[in-house]
Amino acid sequence: MGGQRRRQGNTTLGGNFFNNSYKYVSGDLRLRELTAKKAPGSRRDVMTSIFDVPLEESVDTLKRVLPLMTAQKVPTIPQNYAIWYDYVTNRNDELSRALESYIEDGRGFDAEACRSFYQRFFLAEINAEVDAIQNAVRDAVGSMLNELGSLGDGVGRYAGVLDDCGQRLKADISPEDLQTLITAIADETARAQQQNVEAENALKAMSNELNELRSQVDRLSRDSRTDPLTGVGNRRSFDEALTQLTREAKSNNTPLCLIMADIDFFKVFNDTHGHPLGDKVLRSVAIEIEQCVKGRDRLARYGGEEFAILLPATPLPGAILLAESIRAIIEVLRVRDFDGNEVEPVTLSLGVSQLRPEEDSLQFLNRADDCLYLSKQNGRNCVSDESQLNPH
Repeated sequence: MGGQRRRQGNTTLGGNFFNNSYKYVSGDLRLRELTAKKAPGSRRDVMTSIFDVPLEESVDTLKRVLPLMTAQKVPTIPQNYAIWYDYVTNRNDELSRALESYIEDGRGFDAEACRSFYQRFFLAEINAEVDAIQNAVRDAVGSMLNELGSLGDGVGRYAGVLDDCGQRLKADISPEDLQTLITAIADETARAQQQNVEAENALKAMSNELNELRSQVDRLSRDSRTDPLTGVGNRRSFDEALTQLTREAKSNNTPLCLIMADIDFFKVFNDTHGHPLGDKVLRSVAIEIEQCVKGRDRLARYGGEEFAILLPATPLPGAILLAESIRAIIEVLRVRDFDGNEVEPVTLSLGVSQLRPEEDSLQFLNRADDCLYLSKQNGRNCVSDESQLNPH
């Protein structure tokens, strides 16, 4: 949506976005009045149910968060919203104290201050989890090595007993000495068997622990590459896939196409219907597009209302057909507001390009973006491909 060629910088919402949502006292925001509805408990107490928040509650929280951010002149980007969402819902007592102290001191929330809060209270939590996993893996590996070392010592001891008995059997021995040797071998065999059982149980437990740690790492990796709003890949996952698939296409001499899709007039839609319904549209569009891709195709939310689809082993005509199918599906998509009323139709503008042997991934991406811009110029709700671009 929106007719701008490139994405603009972030801006704050107007101060009257929600009337009477906050008050000023002697020129300062009364934070404690605004957050009087805070839920009890720490961030850890409610983390397990963070995705179980009812829609009405999330909208109410939004109506309290955005005016607060506006009053403090904080850009309403997702990272900043996460900070103030946690503040209003009292998910992190330490964060609440830090923000209130910061405001009481009269310090403004410039880009560096916002970045500092996000790194301290969000990235630090992720890094701590990564560090904990690394330490757990290190401990598990150390225990496994110790267990294997003990097992090796036991095997060595057992071998020594057998060797000693073998040497003694070469000589003539009495029945009594033979009985003693047999008893020694039996006792040592039983000891070795018990040690093997203990080692096997310990190794199984370590294996289970390592599998659990691997699942945690997989989850962290998956979360870091997933857009939390739509559930499709995020910009990071797209950048990684673009690099990988570009390299593979050139190495294997196979086609690679890229579709860039942008929701038309999305800013107007948000201004008219509000961000919660705009988020619903983003999720609905992502679901419809995701049902159209298959196999190794990669779908990602590129940014804002823009999506990107990488199509390995797909020539340009096939990519154009897919883009047109997606456009037609979204065109008939019906969206209802939270009162059940149908709102105006949502449409997509799309641009399609195919990787050329002589170009890098950025040139490939830019050409798809040029095609998308051409669709905007041509009236939106259409597909443009690189054959329609004017040669440079």
